Amino acid sequence: MIRLLYIYPGPVPPPSNPAHDKFTFLSEISEGEVLLPVWWKSARDAEPRFQANFPVYQVGRFRYHMFLTHRFPRVFRRYVEGFFYLYRGLRLHREKKFDAVIVYGTNRTGLAGVVIKRLTGAKLIVEIPGVPENAFRLDAPGPAPKYEIKRFFANRLLNFVGSAADCIKLLYPWQLSKYPKLTGKRVAVFHDFVPVRAIADELCDQRADNKYLLLVGFPWFTKGVDILIRAFKSVAAQFPDYRLKLMGYYPDRKCLDELAEGCPQIEFLRPRSNEEAFKVFAGCSVYVLASRTESMGRVLLEAMAVSKPIIASRVGGVSHYVENDENGILFESEQELAEKLSLLMSDAGLRDRLAQQGHARVLSEFDEHAYVRAFRSMLQGLKD
Repeated sequence: MIRLLYIYPGPVPPPSNPAHDKFTFLSEISEGEVLLPVWWKSARDAEPRFQANFPVYQVGRFRYHMFLTHRFPRVFRRYVEGFFYLYRGLRLHREKKFDAVIVYGTNRTGLAGVVIKRLTGAKLIVEIPGVPENAFRLDAPGPAPKYEIKRFFANRLLNFVGSAADCIKLLYPWQLSKYPKLTGKRVAVFHDFVPVRAIADELCDQRADNKYLLLVGFPWFTKGVDILIRAFKSVAAQFPDYRLKLMGYYPDRKCLDELAEGCPQIEFLRPRSNEEAFKVFAGCSVYVLASRTESMGRVLLEAMAVSKPIIASRVGGVSHYVENDENGILFESEQELAEKLSLLMSDAGLRDRLAQQGHARVLSEFDEHAYVRAFRSMLQGLKD
C-alpha cells in the first residue's frame, strides 16, 4: 500500500467525527502520516479524545502528528512550523519510507515538501487551494503594501514549488492559466474532500425552510459580505418575511454594521463549530456565496448536500461546480445578485428544482467515494 506524508498549514484540529475526516476514506487506498499545527497552547487545551496519545492521533491507516504552534509568539510561528515539518517528516521517513509527500499550499508547506522530496527521493504532490493570481489581493479593501509584498513572494513560491512537483492537484482546469512556467506539468483536477453523504444523512431530518438567506465565511471583504448586504437591502422591503444571516469571524465589523444599518432583517451570527454550522445550513432558504475570489467553495458542496438552492458569484473555479440554472444560479454584479435574490425568494418552485438538482449532482460527482477514486487515479499517475 502506498505510503504518504501529508503536510498541512493548520491550525484547525482534526474533525471530531471520523466520517468527516478524509483520512478515514483515504485509508482504503493508502496509509501514512499527517503533520498538522493546531491552535492550542498546551495539550491540556485539546479535546479529551486527543489527550491519551497526544500529539499523535490515529484515523484509519493514518496518524496525525499535531504541533502546538500557538504556544510560540506569533513572530516565530512560521519558523518553528517549518522546523517541525522538516524534523518530524524526515524522522518518520527514517522509520518507514514515504512513497509521496503531499503539501497543501506552496508557502511554508510547499518549501518543506521540496526539501523532503530532495532528501528522501519521494514524489511530491502540490495541492493548490486558492485562486493563485489573487493571493492576498482581495483580503481587505483598498491598497495595502504588505499584501502586495506577500503576493509578490507567493507568486514566486508557486512557480518554484510547482516546478519541483511531480504532480499538481488543481480544483478547476484553468487554475494555473496565469502561470505559463508551469505549463506542461502533470496535473490532477478534482474537488477537495467534503463529507457530503455524511452531512446529508446527519441532517436529513433537520432540513427546513425558515425564511432566511445564509452566507458563511471570512474575511468579509474576500467573501463579499458587503456586496451581499447592499444587494439584499435593495430588495429586502419587498420580502419582509425573509432575513439575511451572516455567519463568520468579523472582528472589524464597523464597516459592515454601517452597511447593514437601517435594515433589521440582517443578522450577524458568531462563528460556530462545523456541527453547529451545519444545523444553520439546514434551516436556510437559499445559500449565497458572494466571494470576490473563490477556487471551489466547500460551502457550495455542503449546501447542495443539505438540498439548498445556491446563488454564487461567477469567479475563479465556481462555474466548474455550479452550472447556471441547473444546480445553482451564477451572478456577475451586485445588481444581478439583487435580481437573483428577488427571483429565488419569490419562486418556491425554482428553489425546489435547484435544490433537488444540486443534491443529486453533489452525491453523484463530488461525494466521498468520488474523491477517493480521483485520488487513487492521481497516485497511479505518479507511476507512469
